[in-house]
Amino acid sequence: MLNQLALPFLVLGGCTALMILKDLFRHPHPVAVMNIIWPITGLYMPFIGWIAWWYLGRKPSQQQKLALLVPQKIRSNASWQTIFISTSLSAAACIFGDIMTIPIVTLLKQFAFNPTIGMQALICIIVSLFIGLLFQFLAIRQREKHSFGGALLLALKTEIFPLLIYQLGIFIFMALALKFVLHEQVNPLLVAFWFMLQLAIMIGFIFSWPANHFLIKRGLNPAV
Repeated sequence: MLNQLALPFLVLGGCTALMILKDLFRHPHPVAVMNIIWPITGLYMPFIGWIAWWYLGRKPSQQQKLALLVPQKIRSNASWQTIFISTSLSAAACIFGDIMTIPIVTLLKQFAFNPTIGMQALICIIVSLFIGLLFQFLAIRQREKHSFGGALLLALKTEIFPLLIYQLGIFIFMALALKFVLHEQVNPLLVAFWFMLQLAIMIGFIFSWPANHFLIKRGLNPAV
């Protein structure tokens, strides 16, 4: 029953990502890193991700309104659209972290080192933080023309807190899913595992929303 529900959601997520990617070739986003973020948004938000892209990412007027192209002149623009876009960056970093953790753990097992669930979570957090900082750094450098050190410092200030909150939401949901749905099986070959991960990313999005709102309201988040 779970697989019958999971497969359509996963397929629809893949199709949504491909639709956004196809549209990006004709209408590339002016902030280069967002051309990676938007298709990933479609993966965990089937169909909704496409609607978000159409109204928030595709229109130049909306990009300008949401402070996507200009430096920090409207620091307190904490509209839901701005928070959505900022949170989507943390989501993309977490997805990369989750996906990259799987081969890392598999490789460790090949060397007779079997990491615990806690160790796997730590690896995921480290990888996600690295990817999130990279995304934020690239966006800041393109938009605000900071020096390397200045952009890196701003990325550290703006990405660590919401990303850790995002991972907290993912871990809480996955801990419950492992116990009650997946029966302690962290198996990438199971459709149900990827479906639970897809839902966990959505839950993390909800967790991270207030954190991004807090930072944007106080002018600490560039809201790429």
